[in-house]
Amino acid sequence: MALADIFKVFSRRAVSSPQTPKPLTETFRSRVFMGCRDSFAMEEFWREIHSKLAYLHGRHQLSNTETRSEVADVLAFLSGCDDAHFLDFIEYIFQTRSHFHGSGMASSLVDDINEFFRQDDLPYALTHFVWTESEEGEYVSSRLTAHPQVIRKDSAVIHATAINPALELLRGSEFLAANREFLEALEDFRKADYGDCLTKCGSAFESVLKVICVRKKWPHNATDTASPLLRTVIANAGIDSFFEQPLVLVATIRNRLSKSHGAGTASRDVTEAKAEYAINATAAAILLLVKESR
Repeated sequence: MALADIFKVFSRRAVSSPQTPKPLTETFRSRVFMGCRDSFAMEEFWREIHSKLAYLHGRHQLSNTETRSEVADVLAFLSGCDDAHFLDFIEYIFQTRSHFHGSGMASSLVDDINEFFRQDDLPYALTHFVWTESEEGEYVSSRLTAHPQVIRKDSAVIHATAINPALELLRGSEFLAANREFLEALEDFRKADYGDCLTKCGSAFESVLKVICVRKKWPHNATDTASPLLRTVIANAGIDSFFEQPLVLVATIRNRLSKSHGAGTASRDVTEAKAEYAINATAAAILLLVKESR
């Protein structure tokens, strides 16, 4: 793992949201500790976590208490640290040697932590690993392209019925670019950068359309924008034509409100509600188009 990757964690990806989320509970933190206890060789695992957090915070001792070991120090720190830094720790779990050599990539710990979030009604979710498959002669190799990340989920119903299924679908190797763009849209929303959020939503939508056209070998140009790509997919997938107007709205919102085009003399009022709508609409559109074009 490159040293620069240590700083690509929840607390460093974005500034604070204007809305204060529900704080992490003691029961949630305890359950995460117990999940780690049941999954890893404890001392080696906690030493790795201590090392990553020490680099992140730039100090040898993490806690303010006198401790005799790195394990005691990191546990003391995590028991009382800010929520954002505890969420950093959760992301680090899946970047340790202990995870790869111990419980392995088939570990259910991602699902377990998501269940811990749900049990305490916390506004977060943990994404899964993303693998990219490539053919090398007669062999197919897999390359890890994204570790689990913590994201905000501000509407439990929408997250369960649209955003999470869309993220699951985008884990496929062919959707690598779209997956990255949609995750970045969620991060932009979390840090209240709503203009960039709209831009990333439109990019993810367009990327998915291009993947569908390539996979189905439907005629299109590499330079086509969302509107012609959408018409191609609708026509060839047999989707009712009246779906074009609501589906193209994702691209229209980006063109009219996002930072991807200059505003000129007109000011743009990109509110939280509009960005949230764009995220939900993008997720729903991706699900519909991919499923109907199979």
